Amino acid sequence: DWALRNYPVGERDRKRVSDAMQAAFLTRPSWEWEAIFGAAKAPASAQRSSREWLADPHALASGLVLTVDDPHHGPMRQLGNLAWLLGDAGAMDKRPSPVADEFRADLPTLLSEAPRAAPQGDGTGGWLDGLCVVDLTNVIAGPTIGATLARFGAKVTSVQPVSPSVDPWNAIVFGLHAHRGKDSVLLDLGSAAGRAALERLIAGADVVTMNGTDEQRDALGLSPQRLAALNPRAILVQLDAWGGPLRGPKSDHLGYDDLAQAATGVMVRFGGGPDTPEEHAHFGTIDALTGYAACVALGAALERRSLTGKGGVARAALAGCGAMIQAQFMYDFAGRAPFDEPTGRQARGWGPFYHCYHAADGWLFLAAPTERAAALARVPELADLAERDQDGLTEALAERFATYPIAHWQARFADGQASVVPLGSLSANRDANLHHESNGPAEIRQATYRAIRHDRHPMGRWVDLVAPNAVRPDRAAITIPGHAPKPGAQTRAILSRIGLTEAEITAMINDGTAAEGWSEKYLPE
Repeated sequence: DWALRNYPVGERDRKRVSDAMQAAFLTRPSWEWEAIFGAAKAPASAQRSSREWLADPHALASGLVLTVDDPHHGPMRQLGNLAWLLGDAGAMDKRPSPVADEFRADLPTLLSEAPRAAPQGDGTGGWLDGLCVVDLTNVIAGPTIGATLARFGAKVTSVQPVSPSVDPWNAIVFGLHAHRGKDSVLLDLGSAAGRAALERLIAGADVVTMNGTDEQRDALGLSPQRLAALNPRAILVQLDAWGGPLRGPKSDHLGYDDLAQAATGVMVRFGGGPDTPEEHAHFGTIDALTGYAACVALGAALERRSLTGKGGVARAALAGCGAMIQAQFMYDFAGRAPFDEPTGRQARGWGPFYHCYHAADGWLFLAAPTERAAALARVPELADLAERDQDGLTEALAERFATYPIAHWQARFADGQASVVPLGSLSANRDANLHHESNGPAEIRQATYRAIRHDRHPMGRWVDLVAPNAVRPDRAAITIPGHAPKPGAQTRAILSRIGLTEAEITAMINDGTAAEGWSEKYLPE
């Protein structure tokens, strides 16, 4: 019952504790509990719909939701930035989408400008070769930043506590993917020696990454002013749950992926309504996306540094990315149509032309949102349905699609803009694109997706991980990051690199201000 420490309540006591908690929660409204938990630094969020998030006081105050003066609809609330730089007023200055020919008068000037030459690489190095990163993150979202940068040549040093701050599931299992390509040092940052070692690391770094609130950032000694004093060129990449370009009432509340799902409407949408909210997967629905958004913010910060020579703070937040994965619905204005899009597990699409259907040999998805009836007219078996009213069309198409296998329908829809694809699964995609590490380097430049079975992993077991195929530069190298190190495996080497003597390193390890591991084995038994 205690193996993962995520769910420490034994089976016998779960109902008793759950009933007692439910009785307590019924004594106050959800928003009041949210404030109580937030003030106590305990992660919690009220369940909201997407529309409620667009009107949420914190979302509006922090800039996670912005009001834009739309030329057609008037004041419109929309999702804010996914990535921004601290202090950049432009993060709050948003223009509406242009009206037809709004910029026609500017075209002669724009077209007369000389073409801008893009930097040319020779393909032998990575985009980020030589970039030095100090990684202070944990779990998924934060570590995703450093693991992504390592793909492109960055040198990443992971700094974690001498004793794990979270359970093995969060500290080790998630790290199998999120801590790839890094070196590891264990330091007690609450001690003078540990703090001094961190400051030496930061003094020689280009980038520092952390997941935490502004309050936690400042307590760690990484306020913008302190960072500039340690290293004026250093860029802090910071992500948290509720931060935005401005401060809001929840800016220093704690949170993680599930809470961002609850607050922004993901759980209500996935569960089918406010009475049946449901978690969308258990790990990383928003986490990984926020890590990538933080990398985008870093790109802007690096460009600014190249122009000004100064570092600063690059930001992203889980709540912003929770809104982003619902971007199609994340707007509201006076007179908007109802928020009545299909929701819940039983939703198979949105209308007959964007829908899952069962063919003779399995499930397929029809995507004809623009061609609509014209797409049906080109298919002999469906042409007679092209003029049919949409009432009952979904049912009629379901009957026709059931008569032939998926390959038949794919061939029928091969011409035009409509498409038919079979419904796949993570396991099937993995098995169809699996490469064994023991068979040599994987080819990752010629495919959108590959998985690698790391059957030479230092933990002594094999593990399947996604290969870094998503971004493949034409004129730069990309590497498959090395295995996530056993925590503390490089402690001595890293401390030596920043100038400590062997005697000083040994003294730190002996007094507990540094460590070479959390357990004897890579993964606790």
